[in-house]
Amino acid sequence: MSSEMDLPPELLEFTSVKQTIILPISTLSVMYLVYGELLHSPLRDVLYLWLTVALFALSTSFVVVKAVYMVYGAIVGFMAVKTGDYMPLIEYLTGDLENIVVSALGDVIAVFLNIAADYMLIHRCYVIWSSKKRVAIPLITASVITNAIGLAGVITIAVASRDTFVESNQVLYLAGSNIAFAFSIISAFVNSVITLLTAGRIWWIYRKARNHGVNASDNLVQAVSRIIFESGILYPICIVASLIALNTKPQNRVVFDFYPVAVLSAGIAPTLIMVRAKLGKNVESMQDVVSDIRFTSRPAPREESDVQIRSIGDLQGGELEVPKILISDKV
Repeated sequence: MSSEMDLPPELLEFTSVKQTIILPISTLSVMYLVYGELLHSPLRDVLYLWLTVALFALSTSFVVVKAVYMVYGAIVGFMAVKTGDYMPLIEYLTGDLENIVVSALGDVIAVFLNIAADYMLIHRCYVIWSSKKRVAIPLITASVITNAIGLAGVITIAVASRDTFVESNQVLYLAGSNIAFAFSIISAFVNSVITLLTAGRIWWIYRKARNHGVNASDNLVQAVSRIIFESGILYPICIVASLIALNTKPQNRVVFDFYPVAVLSAGIAPTLIMVRAKLGKNVESMQDVVSDIRFTSRPAPREESDVQIRSIGDLQGGELEVPKILISDKV
């Protein structure tokens, strides 16, 4: 039985109160809170049904796997401190099969959540940009390459974790870690580009709508909140926050793991978009208003005015109040 004095300095971090108690409690508490927000989404059976089910299933699986991983690790560290026997902790950190499987499973689920989020956000951007293929194709290509890199990193780390005492496995593990880090960087960049394209287009649509007197009462805060929620900007923000926390010096690091929040945000960002679409508050309705106004506001010969009036009357049964705006302009 080893004593605490014989414990290598590298293992002291894994037996501290911060690592075995505070970190699991804080991380799991916030993770459950974020997961609860995902569960309270009112959208369940209409828009993007299969994607909603996929996001829910993947998010639930990730929460379960991450909880098992953190609780099991905390128990191993706590028992090592309590009994003074650090061999189970060393085995857990250097080649425990259950630890490798659970960790790899959580990372694979995270990549698939990223794929689902990319699909929703790219489709959103594609629709906002009037279904232009030259916008969608580069984004789809970037997403495929990014997620392929992520899966490669997960597989490399899992293979190298079998026995970290072997020098070749240490080199392979370092390579896998670098690949995983590159995946996070590229994913944050790709999602930021998607967000900027979508947010910029949303801003342009709302600006055109306000110029025509539609929704002119909106203040700046409402406009900004719409851009934030409808563009999915929360996802890249969480990724960047996770990367910053991961690369902070241990002594300055917050006792909280941002990784689960970043992963679950992949499910929250598309869900927020779908909820707003279900409530009829999304920018597509505003885009239709702008298109109808631009079309019906074109100069036309007087003898064709009856045709215009009939086309306006056909829109009155919808959710948009375009006829009122156009009629008031003619009075």
